[in-house]
Amino acid sequence: MFALELDCRSREYGWGIVSNAAHPGFTKTNLQITGPGHGTSGNSALERFYGFTFRFMPFAYQDVEHGILPALYAATSVQANGGDYYGPSGFGEIAGRAAEATIPKRARVATDNRRLWTVSEDLTGTTYPHQGNRK
Repeated sequence: MFALELDCRSREYGWGIVSNAAHPGFTKTNLQITGPGHGTSGNSALERFYGFTFRFMPFAYQDVEHGILPALYAATSVQANGGDYYGPSGFGEIAGRAAEATIPKRARVATDNRRLWTVSEDLTGTTYPHQGNRK
């Protein structure tokens, strides 16, 4: 959401920044298993799912060398567009070559993206130059 709003603001205010986002799909790291409990004190269903598949279905995950490709593509390819989202091209965006990914529906709500930006500015005490009024 923040990446989309950054790209939108850059275009509108002439900052010259291209912003996009990427995800690694299912990549063999321990981030899903050891990460936060998504607001719960116990193991969330998602955390249990990752733990199970990581241990008993390791073939469902791709190596880190492949998982990083969408982020590298988004950051370095001249064909990567601002405001786009990149991930693996395979079934369910789980694994595969880097390609344009589906932006989650909730991240496509422009008013929510603007609100996230505003809250981020308020919490960090950081503001960015604006030219004119926002449409």
